[in-house]
Amino acid sequence: MIIIWSVVIATTLLLEFFTVDFLSCCFSFSGIVCLILAACGVDLIWQVLVFFVVSIIAICATRPLVKKFLHKPTVPTNLDQYFGKKVRLLADVVDGKTSVKINDVVWTALCEEALLKDAEVTIESVEGNKMVVKAVVAEKKKGA
Repeated sequence: MIIIWSVVIATTLLLEFFTVDFLSCCFSFSGIVCLILAACGVDLIWQVLVFFVVSIIAICATRPLVKKFLHKPTVPTNLDQYFGKKVRLLADVVDGKTSVKINDVVWTALCEEALLKDAEVTIESVEGNKMVVKAVVAEKKKGA
């Protein structure tokens, strides 16, 4: 049984290495406890029972603390103020690209629709250093 608990420990540690969620470490700790019990000659049924009990206790004891440190809230940036804002295009949409001016800064904008210069658009999101915009009113380009 020592070999089996060693495999459980190695597998859960390897899984923890790839997930970095600290959940598998609880099972590794339980495996270490059971490895010690197996070395002392404790019956298999007790080893399995101890594995589950120690795992549950370890998860309940560490999970809230780990979630607090691993899952940081997202901090809003100054770009968040632009989402939903209506602006006018500085140029026609060519190959899905155009430009918009926001607070005296000219941005490259991505638009799936064929729109003319001065069309009113809404800022949907940011992809890299480009604004993703969508038409407010469907002012389609002629021939599109």
